[in-house]
Amino acid sequence: MGREIVLGGIVAALFAGVVLNALQWEPETATFPLLIGVVGLGLAVWALVGDVLRWRSTAAGADRASAEDNARARAAFAWIGVFFALVLLMGFRWGLPLAVLGYYRLEARVGWAAAVSAAVVCAALLHVAVAYLYLPLYKGLLLP
Repeated sequence: MGREIVLGGIVAALFAGVVLNALQWEPETATFPLLIGVVGLGLAVWALVGDVLRWRSTAAGADRASAEDNARARAAFAWIGVFFALVLLMGFRWGLPLAVLGYYRLEARVGWAAAVSAAVVCAALLHVAVAYLYLPLYKGLLLP
């Protein structure tokens, strides 16, 4: 449990750094990083508080991770790797929706309709960021 608390603290600190840096930028430049930073910070703090409360309520000897917990942790890190690989190779516009589709269909095991819907929503949000916020997105190594 202690590892989750440390990891949550690191993630919260990273998102807090994003927010603090973005506050120094011009409003047009800071909009997207602030949006992502505030949401990410909120989710990280939420997870951190949940981990601390769970840690306080468990017995002192119950901190051992089970084989199932270890497998889930490995799967989570594998999906993070898949996300970064797809974005690196295909860029945000195509890689991120494909990562969302793959995650929801293969890992979360939701139906095709829900997985495709999540990927389409993700692609639509990226389109809005490009078309209306004029944000240049990373294009990837493989796609022009």
